[in-house]
Amino acid sequence: MSQVLDQDAILKLLGDPSQVDQELTSFSETAQALSSQAPRMIEAYPKQWVALYQGTVQAHASTYRSVLEDLKKKGLPKERMIIRFIDRNPRTMIL
Repeated sequence: MSQVLDQDAILKLLGDPSQVDQELTSFSETAQALSSQAPRMIEAYPKQWVALYQGTVQAHASTYRSVLEDLKKKGLPKERMIIRFIDRNPRTMIL
């Protein structure tokens, strides 16, 4: 009986498995779009912050805060975005 309760509690925390799968697939497609469109984005959005959602650019601006404000105005979920600064010469970070 406690195992069923544990499964129910986990499902309640995670949400509907089909929705989670859909969101992960969408995120994966967006990440792939970012990688494949990188050269075009460098030309179109140099030195700008870009927010992608469902495989397309949803907002861009010179500051991170401006991108977040634009996403809020559009009612888009910032927690589902990939937001990246576009630069011709990306910095290599050594952790």
